[in-house]
Amino acid sequence: MTGGEKRGAQRSIRLHLVIGLAVVVVLAGGFGGWASTAQISGALIAPGSVVVDSNVKKVQHPTGGVVGELRARDGDLVKAGDVVVRLDDTVTKAGLAIVTKNLDGLWARGARLEAEQRGLDRVVFPASLLERANDPDVKNVIASETKLFEVRTNGRTGQKAQLRERVTQLNEEIAGLKAQEKAKDQEIALVEKELAGVRDLYEKHLVQISRLTALERDTARLNGERAQYIASRA
Repeated sequence: MTGGEKRGAQRSIRLHLVIGLAVVVVLAGGFGGWASTAQISGALIAPGSVVVDSNVKKVQHPTGGVVGELRARDGDLVKAGDVVVRLDDTVTKAGLAIVTKNLDGLWARGARLEAEQRGLDRVVFPASLLERANDPDVKNVIASETKLFEVRTNGRTGQKAQLRERVTQLNEEIAGLKAQEKAKDQEIALVEKELAGVRDLYEKHLVQISRLTALERDTARLNGERAQYIASRA
């Protein structure tokens, strides 16, 4: 390159630099002036989060547990819906078995109580239990509630028989008290008749007062005994 071409290139570079600087100054000055004079009446604020799309993700179960099987390794390509980790279900199955056993017991107990309430001769268990009657736990709970139903039914039957026998005895006692009350009525009537005659003789001074008072005491005693029979019968 000759000296003249070299100087021309340098002048062209300086010219472009000057133009570029002028454009930058104009833009900065214009934007700065607008920013210093413009008024913003409001702003729209919205929540958001920034998620890295390419880095390593953390996989976490909402309730936790023991990992029983790991199906993905570092560097494997997975997509939505793929099973990455399987948790050990030993504790979960144990808890489910306890809850299921309790529910079966409650269902069987409810069927027994309903049968007792309605006076049935046997327990009608729900279909959800009868369908699993071969299960040892279900079989045991059905047998237990059935045995309890039979024991309680027999106990109530015996109590009813005792009550009926007691009613018969009380009726017999009432009949006896009525008979004794009737006998006392007859005895009181005889004593009162005799008392009337003795009182008439006493007024005529033909008998002593001891005879009169003795009959009056007998009358009072008989009336008291009659009152006791009436109270016992009531």
